[in-house]
Parts: sequence; structure tokens; C-alpha cells
Amino acid sequence: MLPELETPRLMLRELSPSDASAMQEWRNSPTQWQLQAVEPAEFSDAGARIANYLKYRGEGATRWLFDYVARHKGDGSVIGGVSLARSHREVATVGVGVAARHCGCGYGTEMVRRLVDFGFGDLRFHRIAADVAIENHACIRLLEKVGLRFEGVSRDRIRAQGRWWTEARYAILASDAEAFR
Repeated sequence: MLPELETPRLMLRELSPSDASAMQEWRNSPTQWQLQAVEPAEFSDAGARIANYLKYRGEGATRWLFDYVARHKGDGSVIGGVSLARSHREVATVGVGVAARHCGCGYGTEMVRRLVDFGFGDLRFHRIAADVAIENHACIRLLEKVGLRFEGVSRDRIRAQGRWWTEARYAILASDAEAFR
């Protein structure tokens, strides 16, 4: 079980089967996948996604998935989710999603900043990266606010939703994060 993480407005806790209906509500809408190189069907069954996460996340030092749901401290509503996926012992990628009704309120920035701190502090990662569709301007702004730096573009990197997606790569090193605070 992952530790709960707090931000000024949010409580982040590990994804669990009890989150399926709330997750289904916000993830299975065009606003969640229209700017991501994924197939909409990947968001169609939150219960199956959570079951796969629990089955394949790994344990202890070999754990490679760290998936959190974010709830508002005031009313307990699901704001979104944030995750780290370890690609190497000390390297991970970060992902974030915010429910449409909460976009533009700074919640995504709050979630990613807290998870990056967790990744560098508790998990001792050296590098955290993110790949983002070049047309996803809100996510790019979020990554830059948190301190991730633009590293380049991969043209036609992923085929999804009937087209090729070009993605930008952003990353932050543990030493960058210290200087960014």
C-alpha cells in the first residue's frame, strides 16, 4: 500500500477498486482522451483498469506503478489522478488527468508537484519524464510550471484514434527539482 500524500487542497491515495465508479465518470469522456494518444476504449472500463493496475503494479523495491486518485479535502470529490511508472530503477514517467469540471483551477499542477516530490524524495528517482501530445497546451503549461524542461519532439510517435500523434518530451532531474523549489 502506498502512503497517502497531501497537498494544500487535495488528498492523494493509491487507486483502489472503490474508486471505479468515480473514475469511470470523469475518465470516460472525450475531454479526457481527445488530447492524448490513447484509444477511447482504454478508458471505457475503470474497474478493469484498476484490476490490471493492482495485478501488475509490482511490490516493494520491484514496484513499477504508483497510481493515485486525488480527492478534494473539503467535499471528498474526485478531482483526478496522477501516476508514476518506473521505466528503470531510478527513472520514471509521470502522467496526470483532471476531471473536466476541475480543469483550470491548478489541481493538476498541485498533483504533479506532489508526486514529483514523492518520486525524488521517497522513491529516490534520478529522473522523471513526461510525454505529451504537442497540441495539449494545458498539460505542457502544467509540466513547465512544475519544472520539467522541454527535451525534444518525437514525430508520429504513436498511432491512436485513427491518426499519428506527435509528442513532446519533458523531464526533470532530482538536481533540477532542488533548484526549482
